[in-house]
Amino acid sequence: MKRQLSIALLLPLIIALTASAAPAAPSADTILDGRTLEYKVGFLGIPNSHFPFSVPVSVPWTRETVGQLKALGFNTVQLNVAWGARPGDEPLNIEDVVQLSPELEQQFPQVVPLRGQPGAEAREKRRADLRQRIKLCREAGLRTIFHFGAPYNAHFRYGDGPPNCLMDDKVARRYELLLDVFAKEFPGVDDILVYTYDQDAWLCNEFGPCPRCLGIPLHDRLPPFLNSLAARWRTHSPQGRLWWEPWELSAGQALTCAERVQPEGFGLALHANIAEVMSTLAVDRWLKNTATIARQRGIPVIVEYFLGGPSEELETYYHLAHPLVTLRGLKSIAAVPGVVGIKEYFGLNPQPEDANLRMTSLFFANPAVSEEAALQTLAQPYDKAAADIIAFWKLTSEGMELFPWETTWYMRQIGRGHTDHSLSAAFLRGQPPHTPSWFSTRQSIFMRKDNAQPDPWMLEDVQLRCQLAADRWEGALALGQKCLKDIPPSLAADFAKTLADLGGIRRHALAYVFHLRETNLATILRKAAELKLPRPQKSVDELLALLQADLENHRAEMAALPAGEKPVAWEEMNQAIALLSQNPDALLQKFFKPDPDQASKGRNSATSR
Repeated sequence: MKRQLSIALLLPLIIALTASAAPAAPSADTILDGRTLEYKVGFLGIPNSHFPFSVPVSVPWTRETVGQLKALGFNTVQLNVAWGARPGDEPLNIEDVVQLSPELEQQFPQVVPLRGQPGAEAREKRRADLRQRIKLCREAGLRTIFHFGAPYNAHFRYGDGPPNCLMDDKVARRYELLLDVFAKEFPGVDDILVYTYDQDAWLCNEFGPCPRCLGIPLHDRLPPFLNSLAARWRTHSPQGRLWWEPWELSAGQALTCAERVQPEGFGLALHANIAEVMSTLAVDRWLKNTATIARQRGIPVIVEYFLGGPSEELETYYHLAHPLVTLRGLKSIAAVPGVVGIKEYFGLNPQPEDANLRMTSLFFANPAVSEEAALQTLAQPYDKAAADIIAFWKLTSEGMELFPWETTWYMRQIGRGHTDHSLSAAFLRGQPPHTPSWFSTRQSIFMRKDNAQPDPWMLEDVQLRCQLAADRWEGALALGQKCLKDIPPSLAADFAKTLADLGGIRRHALAYVFHLRETNLATILRKAAELKLPRPQKSVDELLALLQADLENHRAEMAALPAGEKPVAWEEMNQAIALLSQNPDALLQKFFKPDPDQASKGRNSATSR
């Protein structure tokens, strides 16, 4: 009952579902400086993009939840989570839900083993779920998109010369035939969204081992494949569209492909920047350039962004609220000429209170809404606590914007890090998979791609910005605790979860602060010894205070563990504190020295070796 009451307070529930006729194309109902935001794309489900690839927050596909998406202002729904880790055995590739006849399969074989749950029972469940989701969306008058990767090559399994090669004519023919089967068996799907890298798709490297593709640029190979899929899909959905996500391509490759594809029935689905979907970096030069070329050629563009609280950046924190970040990102994206839609990237849960998602809804209703007006509307359900909640959201949003998300890809999934970080020298773990984007344009966004020891100034830069973010989150926590007694009962449980997650992200930010500064202090002490200068006592005292604060921060993290989880003592830190107190030289010989990257605390502890 609590969830229903919360939604009733926060949104006008417009869940009057229409008849099951096929939905019309999106209407131009949102005006953006004379342009229209035609596509507002959401989908249900909070994936786990990390092992064990589950769905940690269950979001059922029901009349109520689909109706809640419509009430929020979405007019199009992606039918599958389609996350690379296949959470909950969600369909990721078209082969997960359809197959060719035995005769056609013999002529056009799938040469790569499928990675979904094996067996006829699992396959039929995926198919039944998809049919039910299509039915719910059609009843609600919502357009539908099915998302898949092609050509299917099992992500990273085969390197730069995968078996399903675009220069093999049978590959394109196989996907045309699969689209025929899909359209027949799943009527009611309007559009398809295709990744050609990632999502278990992969392409040959023109400089790599494939004898067919060696020397043939990707922008010569890929557009004909996309054209064949788009043309085939138009025969089944004349008013529909094939959206292509040029993920993992360099900026130059993506731009050149956009100039070469056939515009009819084609659209571009773009990440918010060339590197990633990032809450605080919504638009870069690549997005503007791609949208410009698309606009010149009559190709619509939708942009993927985080529209609710849960995101890949914030796993495992699913209740954080920073609605000004959401609004600013949406305004930046919608201001790009050529952009006609915005799409959720990670997944949505409309059931609990989600200030970010409600801010998205306010923006859909009025893209010109000012920040102050939006905050006043957003805070109305909080009644007596409204003024404090607005101040709270301003601080949480500022903390998100100050945090150095662009340092390295591994600042993402921050809740998977460890506050008991390694006591080798802090570094900043890079992400170097061999894709065109990672080895070219993506470096313009992320500071770190490799795992070399960074300069102390870089460590200091990240340390200081983590501290600034932690300071804002500390202020927000104090304000949240102060107004907790005034939160309406229907919102109290969700707000308590927000405060718990905010405490967690602050502790993880502080763990980075401590580790980075401790490493630089050790560098200073070693430099003094190298120069045969007196040991700077100020640095020794600061290092001791930091080690002690670091240990207390970890203890606070352990105290916040859910019931049943066993706290982890940090004996190594106790040893370091004792050693520094007794013999600083011995500490420098043992701790805070560069080591090889062993990911000893998991890859999402971005400073730990």
